[in-house]
Amino acid sequence: MNIDTMTQESVIKNYESDFLQRIKPSAILGLFQEIAAEHAEALGFGDSVLRGQGMFWVLSKIYVEIAERPVYMQKIKVDTWPHAPNKAIFERSFSVEDGAGKRLVSAFSRWCVLNAQGRVVPASRISCKIGSFREDKSVLFEDWLVPAPEKRVPAFSLRIANSEYDLNYHVNNIKYADYIFNCFSVKELEARKLKNFQIHYVKQSHEGDVLDFYRQEIGTGVFAVEGVKNGGETVVTAKICFE
Repeated sequence: MNIDTMTQESVIKNYESDFLQRIKPSAILGLFQEIAAEHAEALGFGDSVLRGQGMFWVLSKIYVEIAERPVYMQKIKVDTWPHAPNKAIFERSFSVEDGAGKRLVSAFSRWCVLNAQGRVVPASRISCKIGSFREDKSVLFEDWLVPAPEKRVPAFSLRIANSEYDLNYHVNNIKYADYIFNCFSVKELEARKLKNFQIHYVKQSHEGDVLDFYRQEIGTGVFAVEGVKNGGETVVTAKICFE
């Protein structure tokens, strides 16, 4: 078995698709979250191991590039592979292909491990079964700068409740994708083709927090989005690019 890469086959389900039967951005992240978790377990540094040591994984940043969005009932293949970590950052690539091997989605992500006190754990403390890491990345990307939009009237707001939680007792990272794209109307999303998006996870949010999301067009078809907690603290930023 080739342990440096994990592959899963799937079929796009109805609840993973939007009003045009295209896979939702949050569902893309959901596929990535599941395969990354299973691959980490196979490599010996998954949640079952880290949690016993008082540590857990958190996603820091992700960039997703979309050539074509899979649609309801379409068969796909998802691949993931990690890259050699630096002092504290673990990088991981993802790809989604159709049944004929055509690349539909490419993604690149950055993760870190936190301890029970919320402090970053050095990569040297995390043991792994993999002998050598792949150097090739699914997509080359370095432009992580997201400008803050001007704050006026929120484009979307919500109060966090229990259904948003993951096993770490804070909002699951894939939920933020729904919040971010809720800043756009059905009419806007029908008229625009999503080219790429990136999300930066800045702070955790919890039950009872009120999140306000602001958006601003910073270029033709390019939007900056910021999620602010309880009127002050930034919890997430994003850049959305449409063709």
